[in-house]
Amino acid sequence: MKKEDSRKEGMSRRDALKILGIGSLIPLIPAVSGQASAGYWGGSDAPGLIFLVGDGMPLGVTRAMHEIRTGHFGAPDSQLYALLRDRHTVVSYMGTQSLSSLVTDSAPASAAWSTGSHTANGMLAALPDGTPLKTIMEILDERGLSTGLVTTTRVTHATPAAWVSHNTNRDLEDAIAVDYLNFEPTVLLGGGSRHFDPAKRSGGRDLFAEFGTAGYDVLRTRASLESYAAALPNDRKLLGLFNASHMSYYLDRLNNPALGDAEPTLGEMAAVALKKLSRNRKGFILQVEAGRIDHAAHANDAWGSIMDCVEMDLALEVILNYMKWHPNTLLIITSDHGNSGWGINGTGPSYNDAATALKKYTPITATLETIAPQLKKKTPSEIQSIVKQYTTFDIAGFEAQMIYDSLQPGFKHYPGDFSYLAETVLGKILAHNDSAANPPIRRGNVGFTSNNHTAEDQLVVIYGSAGRAMGVPGYVDNTDLFKVMCKFFHVRFTNPTMTSTAAKPYIRTASREEWERHLRLHVS
Repeated sequence: MKKEDSRKEGMSRRDALKILGIGSLIPLIPAVSGQASAGYWGGSDAPGLIFLVGDGMPLGVTRAMHEIRTGHFGAPDSQLYALLRDRHTVVSYMGTQSLSSLVTDSAPASAAWSTGSHTANGMLAALPDGTPLKTIMEILDERGLSTGLVTTTRVTHATPAAWVSHNTNRDLEDAIAVDYLNFEPTVLLGGGSRHFDPAKRSGGRDLFAEFGTAGYDVLRTRASLESYAAALPNDRKLLGLFNASHMSYYLDRLNNPALGDAEPTLGEMAAVALKKLSRNRKGFILQVEAGRIDHAAHANDAWGSIMDCVEMDLALEVILNYMKWHPNTLLIITSDHGNSGWGINGTGPSYNDAATALKKYTPITATLETIAPQLKKKTPSEIQSIVKQYTTFDIAGFEAQMIYDSLQPGFKHYPGDFSYLAETVLGKILAHNDSAANPPIRRGNVGFTSNNHTAEDQLVVIYGSAGRAMGVPGYVDNTDLFKVMCKFFHVRFTNPTMTSTAAKPYIRTASREEWERHLRLHVS
């Protein structure tokens, strides 16, 4: 088979197995095949809490993930929907607003979980006046429990950072890396090596060396993580950073062997973290984040966000396998906020073509983040060719011109949509009719309203032997999840709070330029 034919066919059998969860591809996680045993996982019967986050994961993308896993890849079910149907599962909706806005960003949303207090957009575990808020990880660390954070973003990004750092500016990621060194979590896995590398940090401080001195094994490749899992030293903590910035999207790792061989999956990282943390007889707490669902939604990348949600569902399979052998574990699944008005649109007469239109994304072999840089300095006709190469879709000349225009200096984008120019244009093109066809045929059917976070309530799923004993009602505030975690670990603690009125004098609205710079940093 020619290389280009292989690309059009889509995923290889090896990749399909990874998506279906039908077997382990490396010895790192036999859990994925359902063959893991108590002997593999080891550990004790001490309490464990796993907090699984789909960042920027509204209900639209979870529904699409389920349809793609079952309707396209042929899995009998998705893990998330199987949990939702389980009579032992507690399901709730959660409000997400921050102290400064109806629409939150990830920093105060994650801080609400980790501290039980609201803070303002852009701030980690601190009130707007700078008062630090004690996190659930700090409380449990003081009691001798193990702590872990796993993410597909930079580990210094807002969602994991808010469980450790008290910085009032989430963008100060060099400083947040030092906060991790001061806290010393048992396990820290993800991307973001540029904030630890002396050649890339401002000031040249070598945090890799300092973590090593502090008793960490420092890993940089998927192969080294596999070797670590096989040996699993008891006396050393673990820092694994597998990309200078965020880890590559799951779709790109599946279709680029170099990326797939270099970077572990979310499930692989979660498996190693659980195997390590569960050895502590006092217990552990672990946050696992599928962080790039959010980034793909920002870029209006339907297929990229669906596939990162698929990766989260595969990580959930690993977690549920672990829980079979460790029943004294509580699992919380949620998202910090919605994103970009993500929605599957009804398609065709009586909407009967909706599933078919959704499946039209499946031949796409790269994220818009990968495609867009290749369109720079290209003519409209070259843009047409590149888009077809990666998506199999023919786009019209005027559509290629729209992409070309978005890449030119001085292009005036729609107000508020700052950082995702060619990506957004291409994303919208892929969701609309092919006007060159007769009759016009919709290419895909996921629509977006913006590039921004949204305010809709988010799903909360709680599962485990103690789930119903937590007394969680059908609607909760995001700060209530801190109370759930405290109750599970028999902790009595309350952080200080502020009202929105009291906080207002301390809240500064960013300028347009500062906000654009933040959004670019957010995904770069």
